[in-house]
Amino acid sequence: MSSPWPFAQWGLDIMGPFPIGRRQLKFLVVAIDYFTKWVEAEPLATITERNIQNFVWKTVICQFGIPRVLVSDNGKQFDNPKFRQLSEELGIHNHYSSLGHPQANGQVEVTNQSLLKLIKIRLERAKGVWPKELPSILWVYKTTVRIPTGETPFRMTFGTEAVILVEIGMTTFRTTIHDDQQNDEQIRLNLDLVDEVREQAEERMKRYQEKMARHHNTKVKARQFEVGDLVL
Repeated sequence: MSSPWPFAQWGLDIMGPFPIGRRQLKFLVVAIDYFTKWVEAEPLATITERNIQNFVWKTVICQFGIPRVLVSDNGKQFDNPKFRQLSEELGIHNHYSSLGHPQANGQVEVTNQSLLKLIKIRLERAKGVWPKELPSILWVYKTTVRIPTGETPFRMTFGTEAVILVEIGMTTFRTTIHDDQQNDEQIRLNLDLVDEVREQAEERMKRYQEKMARHHNTKVKARQFEVGDLVL
């Protein structure tokens, strides 16, 4: 799935339970924008319908605008009368991936796996305080180049790259020789070019998806079924 503009289509999912942290936090609700690959996540003690709706309103809608589509599974936290009413009032289309075909929400699942690996690494160092480490984990993800787009989610979102820790520990050109006027001019130039950056990223994403589809199809055995055939 691809989206026509940034933050038009978000994937939603719930991870956990994790080892119980402070304030009884043990679940993680995750939202990923399909186009920029920007990720938002919030630790929760309980995954009630109200908590999930508050997360979508506070973290997705209030920060990035009203999306066109929300993609999630058929969990009751996402498929309930209040959530559907909120979506209908805001003109949001809810797409639900069936339990038998989770690939429909594959983008957020891939991100979850990446986040889960990072969280597990941090958990080895900080057993019960993983919620405290979550902002650092998200920061690493947002400032790392994503293979499908060839860009970092930060640049796809804001039009320029963030200053990361390595640029402080090992000085770089833009941190060592900083000029306010040149910096302002460069930022304006980056903002002018952001549409071009996103178009190029979209082309790379399409090529990546086609490559993955070809790789998958080489392993698929074509089968034909007739009415009345028994299938598992």
